Amino acid sequence: MSVPHPPSHAGKRGHVRAHILRGIECGLWPVGAMLPAESSLCAELGVSRHTVRAALADLQSMGLVASHQGVGTRVLRRKPELTPSHSLQNISELALYARNTMVRILGVKDVTLDEATAEWIGAGAGETWCMARTLRTAADQDAPIVLSSVWVPQASKPAIEASGRSGLPVFIEVQRLHGRMVSEVRQVIGISIATREQATLLRCKTREPLLRIQRWYYGHQRALLEVTDSLHPQDRFQYAVTLRHVSSGGITQSSPHQE
Repeated sequence: MSVPHPPSHAGKRGHVRAHILRGIECGLWPVGAMLPAESSLCAELGVSRHTVRAALADLQSMGLVASHQGVGTRVLRRKPELTPSHSLQNISELALYARNTMVRILGVKDVTLDEATAEWIGAGAGETWCMARTLRTAADQDAPIVLSSVWVPQASKPAIEASGRSGLPVFIEVQRLHGRMVSEVRQVIGISIATREQATLLRCKTREPLLRIQRWYYGHQRALLEVTDSLHPQDRFQYAVTLRHVSSGGITQSSPHQE
């Protein structure tokens, strides 16, 4: 199944968000100014009040604006706080990072795992999993920040379709679908080289180095819920890690802490 375009609500929400971002950045609405009323934005852009409010909520979570009931929405800064360097300290912030982006599902297919793929995923050879390819773009950028392969057990396939509608990460929709929380995420960070196809999708140069982040999402009793393999262009995404000393039994250890 191929889903070449974002669903209507996600697309309209992203359009409103991008329209306001452009207005803020070009000085149409300078820092300290009030944005147009929701009703004015609805009329100008041809969208519902619900869509406008969702877009404003995204901008508020990015630290760009502040909304006050009965007063309106005031511009706080011209640039988002999280772009281009995204701060990820826990599982919840993976969801916040995705909230500040727009997703496009390139395609979805069922895959019978061969031995090599099953070993990489951590599943059994011969099992059927669902694999989707997605592109995410930051709300204030045109070029994508990440190309991902998302793998879930076949029973979780509806979560991928739900992610395309909501724009939320697939793991959030997996939690909603099955009522099981993600309790642990294992990450492996490395480097990859852009193929011609990847370079075309990411709008970068062929053979350009890419930041590769692989994630395994686990639920209760380490049940594997999802695996992702993501490629980031080097100039559009940064991943910082702070190491802190943790004392245990008189021995000083270093404990990784993402930021």
